[in-house]
Amino acid sequence: EKEFFFTDVEKNEKNWKYQAVKYVHDRSIMGAVGASKEFQPDNTLTRAMFATVLYRMAGEPAITYQDKFSDVANGKWYSNAILWANSQGIVSGYTDGSYGINDNITREQIAKMLYLYGEKKGYEVKGRATLDDFTDKSKVSSWATDFMQWAVDAKMISGKPNGDGTFRLDPKGQATRAECAKMLSMFLQKYN
Repeated sequence: EKEFFFTDVEKNEKNWKYQAVKYVHDRSIMGAVGASKEFQPDNTLTRAMFATVLYRMAGEPAITYQDKFSDVANGKWYSNAILWANSQGIVSGYTDGSYGINDNITREQIAKMLYLYGEKKGYEVKGRATLDDFTDKSKVSSWATDFMQWAVDAKMISGKPNGDGTFRLDPKGQATRAECAKMLSMFLQKYN
């Protein structure tokens, strides 16, 4: 168990953020941002950061640099991760030839990438739940429906409260680092 040193996450067993951050930190999947002592739980997560998370989960396999994306240069902290995830069919770039390293990742994009990662790992990613209970199910992109149904069934996405007893999926909402940690911890507890 690693020392929990984040100055911006309260140590509280009842707090889902603390539990999720501790889980991914103990497993060296997510850590402090840059040279800080901060996890930045409420900040958004970029597409480069998420590829790096998946790469760490996979044990950082060796990769040879290829000039595949206009914004992924050799030797950057995210280069190997993005090229590995792309070689596995887990991530792809945009039609303009870029990967979108600094673009904030959405909740439905995370669901898709985790599903494809699980499939590559040979996990049983079969369950599907109805999205009918969520007030914004019509906002889920057509390409993401299957992935979101799986993520809800796997309890990785439980919805955000609307304040009136109903819940929303917020599929195109930008995932925070704490939300990502929560999804990863649920994924790993279910499949490992």
